[in-house]
Amino acid sequence: MLSVVSVCSVVQCRVPGRGRFLDYRRGQGYAFLVNRRFFIWAAILGLVADRIPKLIVHGMFSSGAFSDGREFRLLGDVLRVTYAMNPHGLFSLNYGPPFMYFVLPLSAAALVAWYGLRANDRWSSTAFGLILSGALGNVIDRAGLSYVIDFLLFDIPGRPVVLFNRLSIIPWPVFNLADAFVFAGVVMLLGRELLRPKPAKAETTPAAAAVPAEGKQLPV
Repeated sequence: MLSVVSVCSVVQCRVPGRGRFLDYRRGQGYAFLVNRRFFIWAAILGLVADRIPKLIVHGMFSSGAFSDGREFRLLGDVLRVTYAMNPHGLFSLNYGPPFMYFVLPLSAAALVAWYGLRANDRWSSTAFGLILSGALGNVIDRAGLSYVIDFLLFDIPGRPVVLFNRLSIIPWPVFNLADAFVFAGVVMLLGRELLRPKPAKAETTPAAAAVPAEGKQLPV
């Protein structure tokens, strides 16, 4: 019995003779498991996609490829590869004391994992997975190097954009793919909430209102 319960906790189990499925966790069944897989795979692939370029860029830096502030073009002057040691947080934001650069990302990762494993659609599951991969990718950098590797520089030459005389939009602060995944995941979640169709309100027609409840008779 214990082995059957263990298997049913991972896969969907058919009840013999009933022609239907036992749903896993609150009736969500197969869809719940598929959503969970989307979350896990998005987190794994996002983390791998973040780590590989960082290792390559770090190796180039160690060999002196970025000496004297040298940059490499990816898309002309719009997107370039550089090497920056970022002791701060996401998009170079300052979180305060050094320990906060571990506490905040790990707390956020735990919260994101909790929601991601319980998301009820593939879009949200993927978004949470991307956010988790970004948070863990930067924590791995900080644990191993005491700083985060930023290597992407987005700029449109001759068209600087600054908000509030402090926040530079163009050129964008040097970032990495982990930052991009966090940003993309947040945008996906916000977009889903903003674009989600509102449920239609049930309207009571006069004919429906005139139908008496079961077991009751209209007065004569």
